Amino acid sequence: MNTRTLRRLLNYKHTRRGIRLAIVLLLVFGAGYSLWGDEVVAVPAGPSASAAAWSALYYSHNQQLREESPTASVTSCDDLSVLVDRSHPLPSDYAPGDLVPLQDYGVPTLGSEVLRREAAEHLGRLVEDAAVDGEELVVASGYRSYEDQKLSHLRLMSVFGEAAGRMSATPGHSQHQLGTAVDFTNAAAAYEVSGFFAQTSAHWWLEQHAWEYGFVLAYPQGKEDQTGYEWEPWHYRFVGVEDAKRLQESDLSLQAFLEREGTMPHC
Repeated sequence: MNTRTLRRLLNYKHTRRGIRLAIVLLLVFGAGYSLWGDEVVAVPAGPSASAAAWSALYYSHNQQLREESPTASVTSCDDLSVLVDRSHPLPSDYAPGDLVPLQDYGVPTLGSEVLRREAAEHLGRLVEDAAVDGEELVVASGYRSYEDQKLSHLRLMSVFGEAAGRMSATPGHSQHQLGTAVDFTNAAAAYEVSGFFAQTSAHWWLEQHAWEYGFVLAYPQGKEDQTGYEWEPWHYRFVGVEDAKRLQESDLSLQAFLEREGTMPHC
């Protein structure tokens, strides 16, 4: 019997024990309380108790078991599919341990940009194949530490005020801290990170092919209610080819997709 099967069996026995205790206490006290695990919880009782009430209690308890289970959320911050957004931050001291210079992989950059090794390898192939098709792609920004993001966000706040919250993540909530996100630009966009990039043929090329290399548009147009940020046609994140393909087929935003997968950060 493997570990996963044993854990499911224990949870099953745990649940059955809780139900038996609930029935016993219901018969003894007439209403109101049961033991589930180490907690006392209210249970529906009496002639007016509906099936819906019992169903709600059962769902609530099992949801709690899933949340407390060590197999429910085992995603580390190094996982390529970890969810990072307004509600799911990274620790201030988190930094990937495998950052490499993008220039070592033939990726043009505006500065000394670095990325995690696997992302850099795929990005190198992406940029090379785009160049074969006549498209220039330059990375304006790659990995950004917690402190770097703090400075970047403060600069935007000084210009745009509270509106900067829709344009820039606060420190700890930026995908750039993962070391798998990049901001693209090129000559057609004046080597700036702006909406002008959406008018370039390189942007169209990325929309069609980025997923083939494991990169996805993190903040797409029309999904602002899901992502919490304005459309950023230049901002792509590496999640691996398999998940990029699944996301491409789902018509979800990256955030909604990762929420569905339950890949919350635990680090």
